[in-house]
Amino acid sequence: MIVAHLPDGVCRIRITTEPMFSRSEFVPLILESMLEGERKLLIDLGLVSMLHSPSLANLVTIHITLAKRDNEMILTGLHEKNLRILQITKLDRLFTVINAA
Repeated sequence: MIVAHLPDGVCRIRITTEPMFSRSEFVPLILESMLEGERKLLIDLGLVSMLHSPSLANLVTIHITLAKRDNEMILTGLHEKNLRILQITKLDRLFTVINAA
């Protein structure tokens, strides 16, 4: 996982290993990566070849937690297969997705 703190209150996280992404420790690790004052979390999934149930559950948990804080989660870099998974599960209606790979 690579974390970058960008201007305008954006925290960008690039997921670099799929096994970590599916673990229960992933959610607190992501949320703790955001600095005070950062209001947007940009998660780059370009290196994730397949979204599985645990990773989808983690994304939902992160989204809900951030929404309660009036913060935003944005997914980027999704491969076509992963976009299709979001569509099938209707999570494309919940998540903001930009810049698909």
